[in-house]
Amino acid sequence: MKIKSLCLMFVQLVMFSSLSYSQGKCQDGNFWQTWFKESQFVGFGNPPTKNQIGNAQLEKANQYYFGNNLTKDYSKALELYKKAASNAIDEANFSLGLMHHYGKGKLVSYQEAYDFYYKSAKNNNPEAQFNLGLMERYGLGRQINLETAFYWFEKSSRQQLSKNRYQCEELKKGLVEAQYNLAQMYHYGLGTQKNLTYAAMLYEIAAEQGMKEAQFNIAQILHYGPDEFVNYERAYEWYQKAANQDLLEAEFNLGLMHQYGRGTFQDYVLARQHYLKAVQADIAEAELNLGFLYYYGLGVQVNPSVAFEYFKTAAKKDLPQAHYHLGLIYKDGNGVQKDNLVASQWFKKASSLGVVEATSMIKEITMRESKIKIETARKGAAS
Repeated sequence: MKIKSLCLMFVQLVMFSSLSYSQGKCQDGNFWQTWFKESQFVGFGNPPTKNQIGNAQLEKANQYYFGNNLTKDYSKALELYKKAASNAIDEANFSLGLMHHYGKGKLVSYQEAYDFYYKSAKNNNPEAQFNLGLMERYGLGRQINLETAFYWFEKSSRQQLSKNRYQCEELKKGLVEAQYNLAQMYHYGLGTQKNLTYAAMLYEIAAEQGMKEAQFNIAQILHYGPDEFVNYERAYEWYQKAANQDLLEAEFNLGLMHQYGRGTFQDYVLARQHYLKAVQADIAEAELNLGFLYYYGLGVQVNPSVAFEYFKTAAKKDLPQAHYHLGLIYKDGNGVQKDNLVASQWFKKASSLGVVEATSMIKEITMRESKIKIETARKGAAS
């Protein structure tokens, strides 16, 4: 399956590609267009319109909110946003939603935030729709409702016509964050039927716009499947892009691909470099794989002592092979003092986690210990 070609198909579903509109003679509300007609000032005797008053209130509110030209004052911003909203300025509704959501100038109130977001969302504000989706998905001030969250994410992910602060129609693009959340919901069957094809296409749409989490998720699907999606070369490319944005989970997967030569050339030295970056994110599998490289001498000199330290760290996260290899190290006395009792303890833990070879090692140690006891008893009897 070629994700790219399907992605292009899906764009037509997500984006209203045939949508067109005309601004006509809609005024953007700037000073010259409002008060000068044919080079003549027309302000005398013409009171400002409701929209002009609302926009003045919005601009002053923004100055108080952000501290531009005025001392930052959330309380004054809040009051001015309310006045602007009463004058049908939709941006003020969204700003009021944010202030109630995060407790700026007042106590946090998720219900009031939801109500203001809803007013803005009905005017096709994708940011407000996205925030409603988040509140429904994670149950902020309400019961979790994944179906409603899906509805708002789907709307926010599309291009849509909206009226701006001057009541002029404008086409707003879908939010990449909404596309990513929508992909997750298709991926895991949250609020909709699970559909990995749609999930993959939406991840790629978001990934193309530079979202590192989406780049990582589409890489995971291309890397691990299902089989019809697997494309190691494409997975490697997306992991690289995510890693270039400091996503350390992507570094780990680049290490895997270099270690096993999937989607790129096999190179243990490069694998080690990627794993070393990944351990900064406390990825236990990266610790384990570094242990393998040092234990077996892959791209580095064999060093059981260094391998031991990596295996010990990975074992704290209960990785079965870490327990097993610690058993091997103690059994053979590589990098540590030989100790069959400690080795058996590590092997028993590995066996309980499903490592079949560990059971064989326990039997081998038990037989060896039995032979030593018999031989010691014979020597004692002979003397």
